[in-house]
Amino acid sequence: MPRKTLNASRLQDEVKRRLQRLQEVVEDGVKIVVPRPQWQAADRAGCNWTMKHFGNAAGFEASIASVLAQVQAEYNLAAEGEETDDDEEEASRRAAADPFGGAGASNAPVNPFGETTRAAKANPFGEAASAKSDGDPFGAPSSSDDSANEPPRKRPANPFGD
Repeated sequence: MPRKTLNASRLQDEVKRRLQRLQEVVEDGVKIVVPRPQWQAADRAGCNWTMKHFGNAAGFEASIASVLAQVQAEYNLAAEGEETDDDEEEASRRAAADPFGGAGASNAPVNPFGETTRAAKANPFGEAASAKSDGDPFGAPSSSDDSANEPPRKRPANPFGD
């Protein structure tokens, strides 16, 4: 069976995924640190990559070796800039997983609620902004010239209005 090609990050993720699903790793609650694959000349089996120096792997060497052998039998490391075999699959998977219909791919801002353009900024205080320009910071209607000359009213001493 011909090998599929994956880039280094995706190979690393595949090995990590398979290791974290092993029963003995799950039971012990261990998180094995998976290194990035290193390119090498193709060996007798035709594999062009290897991984060395797994972290937190004490006691799991045999399991790691078997998983690594399985993944090396299925995948080759893609060269820099080379497209991988499953780029089309990945693109369709991203499109299916994108709840906004590919909105991230376009440069135009898209509102997930269906509006295509941004609404103008609304003033939550209504007309208070224009009233502030008249001098009253609380937005009271501007007074006529007659009421401007009146002295301010005093509050009654009794708060109940006697």
